Amino acid sequence: MRFRLDVDGERRDIEVEATGRGFVIRIEGATYRARARPGADVVDVRIGAERYRLRIHGNQVILDDEVHRLRIADISEDKGVAVEGRAVGEGAVVDVRSSMPGRVVRVAVAAGTRVHRGQTLVILEAMKMQNEIPAPGDGVVRQVAVAEGETITADRVVASIELGGPSAS
Repeated sequence: MRFRLDVDGERRDIEVEATGRGFVIRIEGATYRARARPGADVVDVRIGAERYRLRIHGNQVILDDEVHRLRIADISEDKGVAVEGRAVGEGAVVDVRSSMPGRVVRVAVAAGTRVHRGQTLVILEAMKMQNEIPAPGDGVVRQVAVAEGETITADRVVASIELGGPSAS
């Protein structure tokens, strides 16, 4: 899974790959091997010989005793936003799905809204983090399928977008 993460206002490009024994994490060219052990409200993370205690609270991450502001700016690949639709060219209507269950915190668009690739459609709270579900491409929102405050399942359609679209050029 690849994603862009804003940590304390600084953008980081991150790639995470699950392995049989943990994770391989690539952050702007550097590679780390990590293992995580979730607890009740804390995750113990081991990277090499270093150990960290990680707590997530809303859009804040507490790493050991340091508080950092966190925002997911973009998610891609199969574990991120799932886009369904046979045709992928201009005029194709694609369904944008949530990759995880959670509560809809904010719906940022309405039917008829012109959107650009990466623009936030919905903000979903999952695992005490707010995750932005972005538009997969430039187009026009044809339908918003969720409402603020609603709890949704993984793979739920949150919006349908006509790629390209008459108003998107």
